[in-house]
Amino acid sequence: MKKETKQYVKQIINASTVGLSIVFAIFIGLGIGYWLDTRLGTWPWLTMIFLIFGIIAGYRNYYYFAKRQQREDELERRSRGGSNY
Repeated sequence: MKKETKQYVKQIINASTVGLSIVFAIFIGLGIGYWLDTRLGTWPWLTMIFLIFGIIAGYRNYYYFAKRQQREDELERRSRGGSNY
């Protein structure tokens, strides 16, 4: 496999992993909140709070993924001697 193809496949895998991490973070937050609400009788407050935490955590993962991709692209451009300007 060519180097470019391997890199492209790696980026696709990373992007799909980030998508799954957003979904899992949201559902984990929702599940923890729901479980605590049923145990403590505080329906729906903890569910909403932990859902918000899950959304924040999921998009935080996306933000770090985007920053990492941006850094890797910049390093690749520099190593090729290319410039964006």
